[in-house]
Amino acid sequence: MNPIEVLITKPTVLVIGGGITGKSVVEFLTKFECKILLVDYKPQPSIAGISYYPDSTEFSDLGKIDFAVKSPGFKPSHPILLELRKNSIPVVSEIELARHFFKGKIIGITGTDGKSTTTALTYHIIQKSFPKSKMGGNIGVPFIEFCLEDLDIAVLELSSYQLDDSSLLDLDVSAVLNIAPDHLERHKTMENYLEAKKRIINRNNPNSVFVTNERLFPKLNLTQLDLKGKLQLFGETSDSSAKILLEEGKIITDRFTYSTNEFPLEGKHNLENLSASILLSEAIGCLPENIQSAISDFTGLLYRFQKIKTWNKITFINDSKSTNIHSMLSGLSGIESHTPIILILGGKQKDEELLPLTNRLKELNVVVFLIGEARLHWEKELRDCLNERLFVKENLTEAVKSIREKVNQSKFDMILFSPACASFDQYNNFEERGRHFTELVNSFFV
Repeated sequence: MNPIEVLITKPTVLVIGGGITGKSVVEFLTKFECKILLVDYKPQPSIAGISYYPDSTEFSDLGKIDFAVKSPGFKPSHPILLELRKNSIPVVSEIELARHFFKGKIIGITGTDGKSTTTALTYHIIQKSFPKSKMGGNIGVPFIEFCLEDLDIAVLELSSYQLDDSSLLDLDVSAVLNIAPDHLERHKTMENYLEAKKRIINRNNPNSVFVTNERLFPKLNLTQLDLKGKLQLFGETSDSSAKILLEEGKIITDRFTYSTNEFPLEGKHNLENLSASILLSEAIGCLPENIQSAISDFTGLLYRFQKIKTWNKITFINDSKSTNIHSMLSGLSGIESHTPIILILGGKQKDEELLPLTNRLKELNVVVFLIGEARLHWEKELRDCLNERLFVKENLTEAVKSIREKVNQSKFDMILFSPACASFDQYNNFEERGRHFTELVNSFFV
């Protein structure tokens, strides 16, 4: 189905989901004088010309619908989606719909961790060479909101949900940064999760470029895809297209030797993110000197290993965006084993093995505060690992209050809030959780 051709006929379109994505899709479709049906489990405000249906609605006459646009939050097994497919009614994602209309080039970035940082960093870099660019997708604004604009480049963060809902997107440049267990309640198996991520790869365009981590490359099994485009790897070996030299503070590509000495983000994982951004930026046509000048003035993302305060020589780090164990461990990778730290963990735990976490905690000079729903599931294993160095509190407020008392008794260099869990047990999202932590720190440590 070509949505451009269908929309000319003023079709009837079913929008599934009334959240941020769904509302953006509705606004987009109104430009084409479509008849719009909106399905969502939350009651929606009355919008002129739009028919709202509760999530439980069973459509008795699907024949009136020309196609549907699905928000990523709705599972593929939802009864409405099953019924649409049963009746051979096309279902597209917001990303796929927007892709048909966008005239510029697209950089797509996915991975379990680091994709928001890498997307923001890549966008920051390319603006020096291509000021007519925008960032969106799973970060910032939905792609559909700016797909009709006259832009040179769109930089898109793409989640596994968005990719799983889309046909192949024919991106100009794309990257899979890393893979670790995540969202298995949706994808069921790691194989399904990996396949969703691999949908970002352009398989047919010989001018396309695909970027990935040298450690991940063997797991992708790309020989089955018969790639026509160029493959580039980042890592620490001599075979990498972007070779990271940690001690020398350099990243070397075929085009340039970049200095990382003034790159403000700490940790090896952030150098890997930078390497990916460099390769993506080079592939899209950025000048190396523009890339180098952009490296030093990137400020990072809110709540992703963000330094928020120094008090009595203690650094406070807000890593609320750490919503799984793999992400949290990436942040911990740059902390030396002898550094005395307090780590706040917890929230709504995901279906992940705890062993990588406990193994890393054994290596660190760490006191852990465990909060939220995870305290009901993780306390025993963490207690076996930490003994008296584990403190269990119901929520973040109680944890920060207790930490304020503890730092008067012992010396610590860092207080790190890196939950390794989703926020939905006590907050609406990780941003709200991050704001709360910053507010608590500023209240208790003055």
